[in-house]
Amino acid sequence: SSPGTRLSFRHPWDLLDGLGDRIAADAALLESSHGLPEWVTKVGDHPCLIESDVTFLPGVVLDATEGPIIIQRGACIRANAVLCGPCSIGPGCLISDRTLVKGATSLGPGCKVGGEVGSVIMQAHANKVHDGHLGDALVGEWVNIGAGTDNSNLLNTYGDVAMRLDSDGPMHKTGRIFMGCVLGDHVKLAIGTRIMTGTVLSTGTMYAASTPPKALVERFSWCTDAGERLYQWRKFESVLRTVFARRSLEPGEALLHRLKTLHDARASSSA
Repeated sequence: SSPGTRLSFRHPWDLLDGLGDRIAADAALLESSHGLPEWVTKVGDHPCLIESDVTFLPGVVLDATEGPIIIQRGACIRANAVLCGPCSIGPGCLISDRTLVKGATSLGPGCKVGGEVGSVIMQAHANKVHDGHLGDALVGEWVNIGAGTDNSNLLNTYGDVAMRLDSDGPMHKTGRIFMGCVLGDHVKLAIGTRIMTGTVLSTGTMYAASTPPKALVERFSWCTDAGERLYQWRKFESVLRTVFARRSLEPGEALLHRLKTLHDARASSSA
């Protein structure tokens, strides 16, 4: 889309459509780059736009064959990571050693990423720093994805992926053959979680069961092999404050009020 064009998104997966083009449009608005150190390998003709205070460790490859690469201020790209354009790495992001970031990926501020990601939007402070595959996915703020977690983004039938966004709502055809998962804000996944194609884990879910999640997990669900129950607000808030403190931050009252409102609505519906 051209600069100034207004875009309309009706469903979450619509955000993934045309993401690479939107990254390229953003790159065209940037006028300068701080350049690359000699130990970074760049291939491809598209630009690599590097803001100030970016750290590169040896062995990094920037593959701009298919589109531009944007790396914003304060990011750290560790040894032997491979970044493929079009992609955008937000301020203060950490890309772990040997990470593969494939095209059409946008990482928000303060994300930590490892393993393999591609066609993914991650909001601020999401953490997927360990090995595992995440593809064609939308990840909310402050999500923590345990080591070895993998998601499927393609049905064995190669069919149109359908998703349910609300427990009382219909199944929606996404119009996409490749569609992984939607993880709401503050979702926490245990190590080795397997996420099937088209799964939605709603805000505040804590998932630590040995079997894959069902197609839709409702807000503030506490899921283990013993079953599913409501994540108690006092415990959720305690964990939330701990997670913020690890980044030297504190949750604002507006955020806490909004989350408490969502929690109360879930508690009322399950009473």
